Order: sequence, then C-alpha cells, then structure tokens
Amino acid sequence: MADVLQYLGLARRAGKLMIGHDAALLSVRKGLAALVVLTEDASPRHKRELEAAGFRDRTAVIPCNMNATGVATGKKSCIYAVDDGGFAKAILNTLSKEGN
Repeated sequence: MADVLQYLGLARRAGKLMIGHDAALLSVRKGLAALVVLTEDASPRHKRELEAAGFRDRTAVIPCNMNATGVATGKKSCIYAVDDGGFAKAILNTLSKEGN
C-alpha cells in the first residue's frame, strides 16, 4: 500500500491529482481523469455519483483510510482523480501485485 500512497503523492506534486469530491467529479466530467481512487472509508454516495457520471471501469478502492492518503498527499480526502495515464497505470499495477 505504501507504493500506491507514494504514487498519489508524486501525482500531486506533478499537478496530476485532483483532490476532493468536487474536483474529482469535475475532472471526470471534463474527461481528464484516467483513474479515480477511493479510500475504503469513502461514502457509497461517491461511488454512485461516479457511476452516474459514467465512470465505472476506471475506479479503484484502496485499503486505507483518508487519514493515510492525507499524509501522502498533504490534503485529507477520500476521493482522488488521477489525471495522468502513467500514474494511473502504475497505481493499478501496484494494486494488482498486492492482490487488491
């Protein structure tokens, strides 16, 4: 899980991470989001809103809470949109290696 958190932090520093509900949904609606990452303590409402926006396939739920992602990114939230294909691929590959 540490690798995924590192990728989120790198994406933030690169300016390719939208943090928070409104920013993530705006990124999805504009077609910029390559991946949306939700923490395990995210509200079911967030998942429904992503599905309503037509963003089902490129969503990952990571097994940590928003406090852990807040430490990694510098801003506490339960929903993040990754606006870079390379970071998205790295996060998904890491999650699949970890068996999540």
